[in-house]
Formats: sequence, structure tokens, C-alpha cells
Amino acid sequence: APPLAPDYAADEVGELAVAFDATLGRLRAALSREQLFTSDVSHELRTPLMVLASSCELLLENPAIDPRGRNQVLRIARACEEMRELVQTFLMLARAKHDDAAMSPQVNVTQVAEDLLGIWRGPIEQKGLELIYNPGNPLDTRYNTTFLHAVMGNLLRNALHYTEQGFIRLTLEPSGFIVEDSGVGIPEDKREAMFEPFVRGSEKRGEGLGLGLSLVQRICESQGWSVSLSTMEPNGCRFHVELSQVKP
Repeated sequence: APPLAPDYAADEVGELAVAFDATLGRLRAALSREQLFTSDVSHELRTPLMVLASSCELLLENPAIDPRGRNQVLRIARACEEMRELVQTFLMLARAKHDDAAMSPQVNVTQVAEDLLGIWRGPIEQKGLELIYNPGNPLDTRYNTTFLHAVMGNLLRNALHYTEQGFIRLTLEPSGFIVEDSGVGIPEDKREAMFEPFVRGSEKRGEGLGLGLSLVQRICESQGWSVSLSTMEPNGCRFHVELSQVKP
């Protein structure tokens, strides 16, 4: 932003205006450095992740590998894929502006939901949980593929990590979606904090750094979407994501 004025009067108000301009300049410089750092780190992580992924593929082709070893390699491969998606999301957040959304690959909510259900159905059912899908009748509105995939995927992952019995339900709406679970739930006084980086629920089950919900919040803010958290009765969480109406 430009200075408040070309020049200021030599009085207390002018001094305050000069100080304000200087502070704003430092904040913008710090934000620029953060975006550049995130972009650089995300870019540099791509190569080692590709090496890990290709190594997993080669190991899985080895007929001598035993079932236990195969399961461990598959686990590493899944973690690599999740990290690759996370890196791609951070890279786009660092580089993209809201007005650039139309330049990225676009998909509708149904396409992303069906893709993610194919990924998460196995782990959810292996844990003994019921996966419920209500396809609804969503509009054929197109959204940024990477961002929508990250938001819905992180909410499904979060539900899996914190649900030990019962169900996980994904419901599509005309302009958004809902992810519900019968897990441990989140106390009302801790709900807002759950969207901060590195914060996890009191039941620290599963894997991850506690970045999922923070990333969901950051993506929603960047795209003009909204995410809200409420409690399920008698227990569990309900995440409601409202997507902005972008022209298809």
C-alpha cells in the first residue's frame, strides 16, 4: 500500500503517520519473506519426495519382500503421497492470489469427493468404522483442484484420527459439504484453537503434526470459503465448509 500521504506535517499526527507507514512496510516485507521461504522450501522438497516414491515402487516390485515388509513400504508410499499433496498446497498458497484461482485446474465437489472416498474408504473400514456418503445434489461449480482436495482430505483424515468407533459421514450440499464423525469431539472452549498450527486434540491418536485444520482454515480464507466446527450429539465433530460461488 502507498504511504498515507506524499508528505506529513511536522507535528505529532505527522510523526504517527510516518511511524504507521514504517510499520506497515516492515509487515509487508516480513510477509513477502515468509511467502518466498514457503515457496522455496516447498519447491526443494519435491525432488526428495519423488525419490522416495520411486524407491517405494521399486521395492514393491521385489518378489522377495515379505508381507510385513510390503505393508511397511505401502505405508511409506502413502505418507509420501500425503506429503507431496501438502507440499503442492503450500506452494500454491505461497504463489497464488485469489484472482489466480481460475488459472489452476478446476473440478466440482462430486469429483473430489469420489476421488477421496476411493483413497480413504480402505483405511476407514480397516479401522472398523462405517463410511457414510450422502452425494446430495451439489451444483456443478468448479473450484481449485488442489485446494478443494486438501480441505476435504484433511477433514476426512482428521475424522479418521480421532474416531475409534462408529462412523464418518460425508455429505455434499449445493454449495459446500459436511464431514461428521462419532469421535471424541472437541470441547467448546478449545474449538477456535484447533484451527491454529501444531494444535491437536486431547486424544493424540494417529499421525501428523497438527497442521491439518490450520491448513484448512488458511485455504478457506484465501479462497473466500468458510469452515465452521460444531459438536455432534452425543459425541463427535461436525465440520461445515461453505464454498464461494465461482462461475464454472
